[in-house]
Amino acid sequence: MQKPKYATTLADWTGNIPVPVFVMIITPEDEKDLQQRGIALSDLMQQVHQFTKETKPVRLERPCTQSDGIVVLSGADCHRYQKHFEQKRENLDILKFVPASGAASRMFKHLYNYNPDNVAELTEEFIVNFERFPFVPALRAVMAEKGESLDDSIRKDDWAKIFSYILEPKGLHYDSQLKGMVIFHRYGEEFRNAFDEHLYEAISYTKQVDGRSRVHFTIAPQHIQLVSDYLQQKVSTFQYDQIEIEYSTQASKTDTIALDKDDNPVRDEDGSLMFRPSGHGALIHNLQALQADLIFIKNIDNVTTASQQEESIFYKQVLAGMLVELRTQVHHYLDLLDEGNDEVLEDALEFIQLWFQPGLPLGMSRAQLRDYAKLRLDRPLRICGMVRNEGEPGGGPFWIKMSGGYLSKQIVEKSQVDMHDVQQAKILSSSTHFNPVDIVCSIRNRNGENYSLDQFIDYSTGFVSEKFHQGHVIKALEWPGLWNGAMALWNTVFVEVPISTFNPVKTVNDLLRAGHQ
Repeated sequence: MQKPKYATTLADWTGNIPVPVFVMIITPEDEKDLQQRGIALSDLMQQVHQFTKETKPVRLERPCTQSDGIVVLSGADCHRYQKHFEQKRENLDILKFVPASGAASRMFKHLYNYNPDNVAELTEEFIVNFERFPFVPALRAVMAEKGESLDDSIRKDDWAKIFSYILEPKGLHYDSQLKGMVIFHRYGEEFRNAFDEHLYEAISYTKQVDGRSRVHFTIAPQHIQLVSDYLQQKVSTFQYDQIEIEYSTQASKTDTIALDKDDNPVRDEDGSLMFRPSGHGALIHNLQALQADLIFIKNIDNVTTASQQEESIFYKQVLAGMLVELRTQVHHYLDLLDEGNDEVLEDALEFIQLWFQPGLPLGMSRAQLRDYAKLRLDRPLRICGMVRNEGEPGGGPFWIKMSGGYLSKQIVEKSQVDMHDVQQAKILSSSTHFNPVDIVCSIRNRNGENYSLDQFIDYSTGFVSEKFHQGHVIKALEWPGLWNGAMALWNTVFVEVPISTFNPVKTVNDLLRAGHQ
């Protein structure tokens, strides 16, 4: 056997000044594994260093509120931005981006381990409202195929059998199904899952001048064929709309190594290094690869019925119109600054402070301020819808203090905050809005080229969670979240949108809400 290689310092693999960090034994077999994953050894060492030495909680200054970080549009503003989008859309390449690899098992968590003598509150709500769920006809049909009667089971109060047919392979198999494949809505004899609803909705605001509508789903590799076959058949039923569907998977090179409590690499039963998916923040690489002027980002479970889509679609167009207008202004200032137009500098700095970054760095010369303005303007841009906080889970909009001392608008999750710090916990709980993942963004520069999005990630906002593996605690490393740290250095605008535009399905009981009935 070849002699193992020992990486005693991070500098051994980066060429920097040697600073002892950790010891890691790398075998020739490990090197082959890393090569197949597309992970350079230096990247692996940097990864471990970042997660063990550099991650830290964000520092909340205060929540973003109306007129202090969150834009509240008047009715006239909304209609102006919506009209602006409609006027400009024929010259834009538009795409809808939907992270869709989530499993449905969490939706049905309260149906597992059903005990008729001790029925949980959510389970009782499910049983009482059972006939209102849109997948009941499909369940009735699959049970009939197996010689079972759903109606007889209901009369006998045999919910254990009903739940088994909902969850297990003999029935709907929802315990291992993709969330996007679960039936969400019923229209008479037509049934739609979340994938279906995203297609219908996308037509309203992604249609190109040539009639195409583009939708991109991120899917786990093992589900690509299933989803592709299903949606290919679905798209064939659209008579007047041409839908172009794209897929991507989370690249294995974004997986992160698992560590034990002493920060040593964990190995599988066969002795190979253990890697784990690194959270949705890894999808920044999927976003990087997209070719579009305007990208709408929305979660797979945030859809509503066709009769209630109008308001949601309207506000998508409003946010898009605002982005197009702001991006045009950004490019205008950058062009003039590049031409050496000194008269526009004050206007550019005022624009930056109004929309993106309050305050100005002190002690700068005029030439330095010009460079600052160009650096501050020339970056990806996102407009994020924010809804009033009514107890929904999810990140919220905050002013946070960056390492450079300046304030920045960020979407922050609870996991990013030091909850042992009473003051930080108090600021977190005082948030008035939260992020429904309702984002319109532009990742192209003035020349039509994609920005290198990895240059705009705040890597310090990655986090370490603990998991159990073979009876031992291991550390799972997750990259900064896609709309959190992965977009931390983008130009960001928060806009208040109505709660009616947000209809998440976190548990199956959420299908009983007005937005899904």
